Amino acid sequence: MKWLKRIFGKEEIPTTVTFDGIDAWLEIATETLFRGLSTSAEPLYEEIKDIREQLKHCISELQDAEPAEDMPAQVEKIGLSGRDKMVKRLHSLTEKMQIPNQTDYKTVLSFYDSTASSIAFVFDKSSKTIYHVRSLFPDEVKETVAELNRLRTALDQLIAPIRGKETQIMHLERVPGIVEDIKGLKSRIEKEKENVSARENECSALEREIEKEGKRLSAIEDQEEWMRFKALETELFSLEQELSTLESGVSKLFLPINKELNLLKKQDETGRHTLTPDERKAVSSILSSPIRALDADINGFLSSIRDVIEGDRSILKERKRDKTLKWIDRLLNGELASIKEKREGLQSRIVHIKGELSEMTIQKERKKVEQSIASARGQLTRLQEGVERSKRHVVSLEEELEAKTRRLPGTLEAIAGKPVEVRLDV
Repeated sequence: MKWLKRIFGKEEIPTTVTFDGIDAWLEIATETLFRGLSTSAEPLYEEIKDIREQLKHCISELQDAEPAEDMPAQVEKIGLSGRDKMVKRLHSLTEKMQIPNQTDYKTVLSFYDSTASSIAFVFDKSSKTIYHVRSLFPDEVKETVAELNRLRTALDQLIAPIRGKETQIMHLERVPGIVEDIKGLKSRIEKEKENVSARENECSALEREIEKEGKRLSAIEDQEEWMRFKALETELFSLEQELSTLESGVSKLFLPINKELNLLKKQDETGRHTLTPDERKAVSSILSSPIRALDADINGFLSSIRDVIEGDRSILKERKRDKTLKWIDRLLNGELASIKEKREGLQSRIVHIKGELSEMTIQKERKKVEQSIASARGQLTRLQEGVERSKRHVVSLEEELEAKTRRLPGTLEAIAGKPVEVRLDV
């Protein structure tokens, strides 16, 4: 303690303290607040030891005492039973009363609280019992109670230097917790800031990687092979659209005779008119898929259907029959042939372009670069979100730290009884 006094000068409790010096400040404050406690406590400990030994002697005498011969049996019975209880409680008191070696205020307070509590237990729980035991053993009980009162007086004298300083004690107990909280918050803030810095470095690395891969992508797209790839892709899309439109048109070509073909199919199913297997196949193929029929022998199918309708006038009424035959003739006389030829040409070109595209490696190379960029962007987004979360956490911790540091000077002031400046160089 001498070196602390040299540091802080002649002030009993310093009015200025650094954060790192708070432990030393607390030692000085404790020494100042409880000056003389050690001097007064040591002789009182000795006195309490003597009282404990005397109390043990009183307990022994009480335990061994014999009641008067003329004592009524009922009074004797109650008194002896009470004595056993009283002796048991008194033995418990003396056994628990471990007199300490230290004389600091915490030790003194702890000893006082435990011993005073034990004395109160004896009196509170044994008040009626003491009355009955006194009836049998008045002298022994009187001596025992006198020693208990002496013990209470000694305890009161022991605690006297501490009385009236409960508020300071309360704040003394709080300071280490506040200091640890501040240190803990500072450590967490530093760790979180390091985390933010590390993640920001990772973000910068990813941004550089994305920029580098973006340049690779641009270089790929500037190559003649890529331009050729895009041109073929565009042509393929156009051809597929044209083929789709053409095939849709084929289906529409058969719409004018669909009703009649369905009627023919129904008559075959009901047995009103029996079709040959080839005729049945022709009708079914055109109804289910004109496009697939176009790939097969469409002209043969139409000719077979024409022969059926023309050969049996009962199948369709004259007007419908003539209309249907004219439409079939129109289809047979070149329209379907030109469509089929054009479709085959489109299909051939589509197959050729797809084959050419499949042999070009530039698309795979470009896709690989795009995937690399997408992956890096995903990582970057997650890292940036993590950075923002960490920054918000830092702000929250700093607000908590500020609240804790604001409490510290007030707590020290409550101990010192005067303003204390805390240099929070934390």
